[in-house]
Amino acid sequence: MVSSVHSQPALVLVVDADPANQRTMRDKLLRLGYSARSADDHQSAVAIIAATPPDVVLLPGYADYNEGWNELQAQLDSWGIPVLRLSPPGATSTTVLPEILEMGDADLKLRVDGALEQRNLYKALVIENARMAAERLHDALTGLFNRRYMMIRTEEEIKRSSRRGYPLSCLLLDLDRFTDVNDKWGHAVGDAVLRDLAHIVTRTMRGSDIVSRYRDDEFLVLLTDTEASGAQVAANRLRDAVGAHSFYNSEGGDPIKLTASIGIAYWQPVTGPGGTWEPQLIALAERALRAAKLSGPNRLVMLQAA
Repeated sequence: MVSSVHSQPALVLVVDADPANQRTMRDKLLRLGYSARSADDHQSAVAIIAATPPDVVLLPGYADYNEGWNELQAQLDSWGIPVLRLSPPGATSTTVLPEILEMGDADLKLRVDGALEQRNLYKALVIENARMAAERLHDALTGLFNRRYMMIRTEEEIKRSSRRGYPLSCLLLDLDRFTDVNDKWGHAVGDAVLRDLAHIVTRTMRGSDIVSRYRDDEFLVLLTDTEASGAQVAANRLRDAVGAHSFYNSEGGDPIKLTASIGIAYWQPVTGPGGTWEPQLIALAERALRAAKLSGPNRLVMLQAA
């Protein structure tokens, strides 16, 4: 039964101008195992929904679209709450209400449960959409933001820094000889190393810094409101943290010791005439990282955006 899947009884809001009709429908619903509330008109229903959103709104009689209906409909749409109209289209309250009030319990339950199915489908869709949105912006292995998110966020931070005149830096970290880990112990160990590295980066950086897994064993960090010297201090602190860490080896061997190379790109906004800026901040960090890797392991290279 649909109502039994709820941890609490499904809440049905009855909207009818006649208190006697409200009472009759509430009694029926309570007898069938639902919770029930009632409202005299659409405006009253809006206030109830704002405080305690029901699972279904039930209209026993003729639904006249008088004052307050548009506001009620908008609120129902925002919550995904279905409306169950018991009267057929075009009916009037004087001809239909007696039949509705005498509706058998089995028939009423069938119709309420059908509306609850709509509600459950809506909830499932919201959850699925949220899951898909999270997958689009997060890396499945580490739980960090992914490259897609970082490209969006970098553009936002560039605009913010340009507007407020704040410096902006980013660093790109790459583990040295990480392919040796996969080749020697397998990808399961390599994945564990990357998860460990994600923890190292997040706990070493400031809470305001934006951390992502950029690709493979590369991690990109945006350092907001950070000038060159601050970025260099942060990068060296991160490089030291990686070098000091003993990565767990699930194959039972000795802990794995690794180092990291880091490329830094930074930019200080220019104000006044001629103060235009078109740098590719992440591309510059990639260039800095390539230079660091070419100069040897455990190196750091910094480049400034023109």
